[in-house]
Amino acid sequence: MNTPDDTRSSTICPGCRAELPVSDWPETPKYNASRECAEVAGELLGFEIEHAARLGYLHQLRIDAYGAQHVNPNAPRIGPVFALNGLYMFLERGSGNVDVRTAHGIMANSYDDWPRLVPPARAGELTAYDVLTAGGVDEVESTLLRWAAQVWESWPDAERETIRNLTVELVPERYFRRR
Repeated sequence: MNTPDDTRSSTICPGCRAELPVSDWPETPKYNASRECAEVAGELLGFEIEHAARLGYLHQLRIDAYGAQHVNPNAPRIGPVFALNGLYMFLERGSGNVDVRTAHGIMANSYDDWPRLVPPARAGELTAYDVLTAGGVDEVESTLLRWAAQVWESWPDAERETIRNLTVELVPERYFRRR
């Protein structure tokens, strides 16, 4: 990735509004994200893998925070539902990676009339770039947790309540670590 002081031009990510140096990273139609932001997401995954013993428990949270911040209006409705479900389960119910992924499987196999969620104009101030450039593993960990919380809290109350209700309706209680 180009560094922020690069003399090349920059772009604004349509999902998170991060201004990033131009990149030749491939398009990612799944998300409402610039190529540059998708590259940052890939580098953040690399950092997570490099520090898996410390950051591995945040793997699904990172995926869901990015997904909920970069909602493509033309993508299937299940995408933002699952992203918000993951944020809800981790942040409000204390569920981890395996619980969230299991919940996604349960939900996908038991429901198909996904609501059309309307994302906020801006889903939090922090971005994947802020997480990636936070510093060492301690700073990345704390910034990722703040980022995920900001993204979740930025969604309208009605949309978050829809996710809470849908999750409680479809996911067995044993997958919630906090009741």
